Amino acid sequence: MRKIDYVGLVVASAFIVNCGYVASNLYGLPGMLSMVFIPCSIVVVLAWFIRNMKTTIVTSFAVILLTAIFTQFSLSAPVWFGIIDNVLYKNLFIYTVFLKVIQYVFVSTFFSLLAALMAGLAFE
Repeated sequence: MRKIDYVGLVVASAFIVNCGYVASNLYGLPGMLSMVFIPCSIVVVLAWFIRNMKTTIVTSFAVILLTAIFTQFSLSAPVWFGIIDNVLYKNLFIYTVFLKVIQYVFVSTFFSLLAALMAGLAFE
């Protein structure tokens, strides 16, 4: 059996969760879908692949942190690409995005940790 590439799993999972979160912000989907359901389902899938509780918990934290970095860059794209020119509005926009990302990290980490603990117990 092949050894699982944890870095690939973390990056792919973070990219999937980031796409869901950005889509929910752009298209007005319910926040619980992108902040609770998608990360928890990804963590359950990771736990099924890994089958070790400690590694599942560490991997889920890595997914959430990498998703936060991806989301910060994704939501700040209008500032980075020069769509927003006003300096005061740029700072306000970046600060608002930062607060959204921090909110995302707290909520998603709590529910993902619960999902990782339950999935780790179920699949170990």
